[in-house]
Amino acid sequence: MPKMTKKNNAEFKLPPIEIEPPNMSEWSEEYGEFPFDPIKDGFSNEFELLGFLPYRKSIDIPESPIGIGYECLDHRKAYDFAKTIPIMKNSGVKWARVQTGWSRVETEKGVYNFAWLDEIVDGLLAIGIQPWLSVSYGNLLYMDIENPKPSMAYAPLLFGNDAIQGWRNYCAALAKHYKGRVSRWEVWNEPNAGFWGMPSDPMPANPNPVEYVELVKVTAKEIRKHQPDAKIVGGAISGGGCCNKYIKGLVENNIADYIDIFSYHPYGPMPEFYIEDRLKYIRSLFADCGKTIKLWQGECGRPSRTKVEGRGDKLTTANQARYLTRRILTDLCLGFDMTSYFCAGDLGNDYQPGGVHGQGVIDTTGKEYHPKPAFFALQSMTYLFDSKTKCVNSNIEVNRGFRKLNSIAEYNVITAGFLRGDIPIYSYYFPENIDIDYGVKRVKIHIWVEDWDKFKNPILIDPITRKVFKCKRKRTYKNEASGMYGFRSMPLLDYPLFITDLSLIQDKSSQ
Repeated sequence: MPKMTKKNNAEFKLPPIEIEPPNMSEWSEEYGEFPFDPIKDGFSNEFELLGFLPYRKSIDIPESPIGIGYECLDHRKAYDFAKTIPIMKNSGVKWARVQTGWSRVETEKGVYNFAWLDEIVDGLLAIGIQPWLSVSYGNLLYMDIENPKPSMAYAPLLFGNDAIQGWRNYCAALAKHYKGRVSRWEVWNEPNAGFWGMPSDPMPANPNPVEYVELVKVTAKEIRKHQPDAKIVGGAISGGGCCNKYIKGLVENNIADYIDIFSYHPYGPMPEFYIEDRLKYIRSLFADCGKTIKLWQGECGRPSRTKVEGRGDKLTTANQARYLTRRILTDLCLGFDMTSYFCAGDLGNDYQPGGVHGQGVIDTTGKEYHPKPAFFALQSMTYLFDSKTKCVNSNIEVNRGFRKLNSIAEYNVITAGFLRGDIPIYSYYFPENIDIDYGVKRVKIHIWVEDWDKFKNPILIDPITRKVFKCKRKRTYKNEASGMYGFRSMPLLDYPLFITDLSLIQDKSSQ
């Protein structure tokens, strides 16, 4: 891509891309969901369309904190993994959470068939995505249960010595088989929720942290016998205020002695609600016991349609994409070492009786698989935020003009600043309820610029449409004496827009 010059800047167009985002005008008119459009929304004097934001293949990104969930491919087989790879290779994600499925690996005692799991692990590695394995769920070969339900729960510690030894053998077989391919191992999934107990009590009212710590201890010991440098991921906690006591119980029972990473699933209607205080609480617990434990956001997302109650009132592809951008941005600003979006593909094949659980960024309901708007939003986030991009302190002021009787809510804008190398990136959005139509508001923005040489040609990026707009000079101004750059008229949406310099896209060295 050519370096920017005064001569070619006016004529600069972004390069063509392999997969263009879908025509967003096809979003459901039933809900009035339309993407930001400078002409229709009255901003034609402020912006000039340059083209689409490029994307990067996962294999071309050395490191990144952004991952995707490849759950529900164990005994549930919710979609065809192979069909997702031609799409996911262009996602830019670097991590993938995969469940190992004890009951699918070991269908005869002591005989392990990893062929289906090899396909997933090797398929992801081939496109530049590092799998991390969630060692989860029971195996009815070792559990004498009358009228059993699917073995998603059934922790082996609840079923006696034979089940515990079977689990140990299984963990050892996993560690030996995937040595050199997988080094991060998560113990179980949401033990504080509905994935632990006996058939008579699948959702225990008082989940026992002592039991889970014992399972972590047993699992970590077996894996590290064969992979001494393995990183153990503990927790996988289902979020909400009701988990605080359980997490405290884990720490008090010395879970930090056995893990390197603690994972948390902050589900809820709004990505920003409660999460900051909860993370402070979790970090304080580990700090008090003198342990340095990394924090991963191990699973969280929003469906575009579902039969599952409590996942949102207005489940559309547009709202799913909005949620994704806000979820990832929130996690990066709060300092999660990795954030995993749930999930890769819509969950079908009777995963959810009565219909498809449309949680994926890929529509898997037809013979051919197709990326949703959330997938293109994911591409934008992985393009902007890999290991080269750091969250920094910044000063961004957004207001709608000071008038009498203004509600303070009008100024409740979430902002964040980043540096990619030495090029600044500024984000801003209004954190409205995802289910409520916010529309487009007109605001003024002032940003503090430390290095004027790195902010000569401001652009605006819409991460969902992936459109890149040149900010017209007549609607901007700068004051080098105060270090402030001003935008007289900017769109405010309920998902983040990004202001940065054109050189971020033009300079290949920054990629």
